[in-house]
Order: sequence, then C-alpha cells, then structure tokens
Amino acid sequence: MTTELIVDHRNAVSRIVLNRPPLNLLTFPLLQAIAAAFDELERREATRVVVIRGAGTRAFCAGADLKAEDERDERSAERWREVGRGLVERIERFPKPVIAAVQGWCIGGGTALAWPADIRIAAASARFRAGDVYLGMCPSWGLGTVRLGHYIGRNRTLDIILLGEDVTAAEAYDFGLVTRVVPDDAFDAEVTRIADKLSTAAPLPVKAIKEGVYAQYRDSPDRAALIEDRWAKIVAQSEDIKEGVAAFREKRKPNFKGR
Repeated sequence: MTTELIVDHRNAVSRIVLNRPPLNLLTFPLLQAIAAAFDELERREATRVVVIRGAGTRAFCAGADLKAEDERDERSAERWREVGRGLVERIERFPKPVIAAVQGWCIGGGTALAWPADIRIAAASARFRAGDVYLGMCPSWGLGTVRLGHYIGRNRTLDIILLGEDVTAAEAYDFGLVTRVVPDDAFDAEVTRIADKLSTAAPLPVKAIKEGVYAQYRDSPDRAALIEDRWAKIVAQSEDIKEGVAAFREKRKPNFKGR
C-alpha cells in the first residue's frame, strides 16, 4: 500500500485517508490504492462501515494532480477513466455503508469520491467545484453526466457542471449533495458519532437497501421491487432479525453477526 493512502481501523469503523496534504491531489497510483483498499475492507469481516476523507483540513481532495499526470497518450487517458469509473461504481455499490467526510476543498475527481457515498458529512468550511469545462475537459467518471441528475435533478446538475462555480457547504446541503453540515470544530466528533451509529446497523438489511436503491435509479422500480422481495425473504430467515427482535424486547443493544 502506498504511503499516499492510509487505511486504519477503530472497532468496526475503517478509514481510508487520502494522504497527500495539503490538497490530497489524485494520481493514478493513488486511485489504484483506493480501489485496492475497498477490496480489502469488503473482505475484512470486522469492518462494518468505511469513512473516506483527506489528510489535513485544507482539502478533502482538490481533484487530479495535473502536474503529475505527464502521460497524455490515449491509452493512459483510457486507463485513468476506467479506474475512475470503476471507483465511483465501487463506492456506490459497496456492500457496507460508506461515509464521505468532507472538510475544505472538494473539486473535480474529489466530488466523484464524495458524492456517491451513502452519507456525506461536510464541515462548514467545505467547498465543492465541478469545473471540467473550464479546463477543456468533460466529465468522464460516470458522475456528472450519468449520476448527478439522479442525485439532484437536471437543472441543478447543469448549474453545477456548466457554470463550474464554487458551491458552499450550505448550498450543497440545500441541493441534497451532503447529508449535513457541521461546524469545523465539531466535525471530527460528528463523523465519529455517525460512523459508530452506522456500524451497529444489521449488515444484511444494509446490503438490501443499497442494492435496491441502486437498482431503482439505474434499472427500474420493477427491478428494485424484485430485489426488495428477494432480500426480505433472506432477512426474514436470518439470525439477525431474531436478535434484533429479542434485543428490542429485552431493552438492550443488538449484537448483529451479518447472517
């Protein structure tokens, strides 16, 4: 694992930290390392929730390191797009809850790591920007022109990716891009609180919800209904539903096993 990425664990919460401060700019090796980290954390049974964030307070991720990307041939560009698209898909379809903890700048490729997350917590200092068109580029990771319209609607999507203007944390909340906005001095504590809460959720229903919601907007409501029915039957036969009911009756916290 590259030193540009830190993966650590606290109880059932695992963190993926982009470690290229102050701006945590993306390189191709760093993208590959992030993808590998998600593979590792899916296999790690002790991990119930993943937090992705940037090192320091100046930026979550300010996009691609254009100075480091010296290769401009077609194949290199294609590989960059392939890994980026795969990572967006990975975050969205990851079977465990993913929290994006955004403090400071979140630009370009940084938004592709933050906005597909299940829960998006922004510090008051967070600033978002998707201004590819002003760099002579177009969105190519399956976010701006594929998913963002589903997330926030056609008009706001065009406002963001055509104007390329900074979006404050408060504006991002109004748009539905972030779950909540937290004062910077309370940011770490709130991220920890939310992560700890999610880590106690029953794993099978979490998988069911993520898979169904994904199918509802990427496929059809009918497909989502089939997935919901299939998962409902699985969960109804699980040990965890028995544990959840027993814990409720006994007025204690449930101990879910994911089976």
